[in-house]
Amino acid sequence: MGGVRLNSEKKIDSEDFKIKIGTTNKLNPLVIYVEGRAFISPEYEKEDYKREVHEMSHALKKSISEHLRSTDKFDNKYIVDFQIASNGIQYGKKSFLSFQFLMRQNKDKVLKLTEVKTGSSEMVLEIVGDLKKSIIDHGYKLTKTKK
Repeated sequence: MGGVRLNSEKKIDSEDFKIKIGTTNKLNPLVIYVEGRAFISPEYEKEDYKREVHEMSHALKKSISEHLRSTDKFDNKYIVDFQIASNGIQYGKKSFLSFQFLMRQNKDKVLKLTEVKTGSSEMVLEIVGDLKKSIIDHGYKLTKTKK
């Protein structure tokens, strides 16, 4: 009854985020996804945090665009999902942050997921580093876990 399991994921070590890189088809990993999660908490009290959340999302998208333009491993087009419940952010309380972006490998050089992870970990960590900088610059603490 059960079919062949085609998805595959690898962890990428990061000090501040839990990060996974994966594909939904390990036999032909043309589309690669990167998922990340962490917790943020503002270091100041404010009525509305929506603008900062929008700017963090923009920083992530900008970093992805710049990195994809500078490599020949992936197509320049991507899809990104950035989630923080901005209306739930409160001073002194940690809020869950998650992101996922999908990239397409160049069709002429489709690599296995292990090769993609090895060759792209540095790029992913730079993208995540840019997001971390944006989070900190906006006056938030960043932690990998809720505790």
